[in-house]
Amino acid sequence: METIILIVTIILLLVALCRQIKQNPATMRIGTYGVFIVFGVFWLAIHVINVTDKNLNLILKSGYVIGTVLGVVLMLNMATHSWKKSHDFVLPVLVVSYVTSLVIFWGWPLWRLSMPWLMLYFVYQFIRFTMSSMVYKHVTKAPMTGPLVVLGGGLVDGYRVGNIVDQRIQAAVKDARRLPDYPIIVFSGGQGEDQLISEAEAMRQWAVTTYGVPVKKTLLENQSHNTYQNLKLTSQLLKGKAFTFYTSNYHVFRGVLLAKKQHIMASGRGGSVRLSYQIPAFLREFAGVMSINKRQHFLWGMIWLIFALIVNSLMYH
Repeated sequence: METIILIVTIILLLVALCRQIKQNPATMRIGTYGVFIVFGVFWLAIHVINVTDKNLNLILKSGYVIGTVLGVVLMLNMATHSWKKSHDFVLPVLVVSYVTSLVIFWGWPLWRLSMPWLMLYFVYQFIRFTMSSMVYKHVTKAPMTGPLVVLGGGLVDGYRVGNIVDQRIQAAVKDARRLPDYPIIVFSGGQGEDQLISEAEAMRQWAVTTYGVPVKKTLLENQSHNTYQNLKLTSQLLKGKAFTFYTSNYHVFRGVLLAKKQHIMASGRGGSVRLSYQIPAFLREFAGVMSINKRQHFLWGMIWLIFALIVNSLMYH
């Protein structure tokens, strides 16, 4: 009977997942469905294979240890990202307080059993983010119409386009050439303190001279300094018209979440990046996504921790 319930639950989750992808793939809800589907399949396999209690206990303990270690890495990554981006000391202080409490109260069995659960919350969110990002990139198709928007990503020596931004431009130009009417391409990026020209101007010059993009088909948004502003100011420039933006493949999903947060109609496409750079960049993207709703995650983290204390209290006694 339990096997049948698991199978039905997995099927219902798959139906919900497919429906969500069809309606709106730009949501973390896809990852939520994915996590529960994977968990359901795992538990179904346990029943079908008839794993012994000893082996199941070993699997769960190993997963707990691995999850806790990964959670620590993710938590430290988020604290570092928060400090580098805005010098916000709140998250680093919370992390230090958390680690300190682990050391001070390690002798208290209930604390020792419950506190690491908080790390599993970060792992859960990371898996949600990873699944949602992968699905979004897989289901998003080339645009059928313009305008197209290329997001800036820094300049080399303060004035020229580097490889990462070049890949974004290439992706946009490739899609532009497929369309029956060459679309407007907006280059979005302001001028930083260490830059000689705006990122938008540098990208346009590069696109025109290297890929033959018609100047009359280009627009500049040269006031933004981050992705949030890229999307906001570009949307204003285009008077609220829907558009497709181009960024690095690891950055696409955070971009669509930021667009959604501002009620901007935009889809994202990614330029290729070498794998050695994608992994650390993807961790930074996760930290960035978590920072979109800091208060919400803080609240859920506390609820998760309280739940852990209650469960372990009941089990311990």
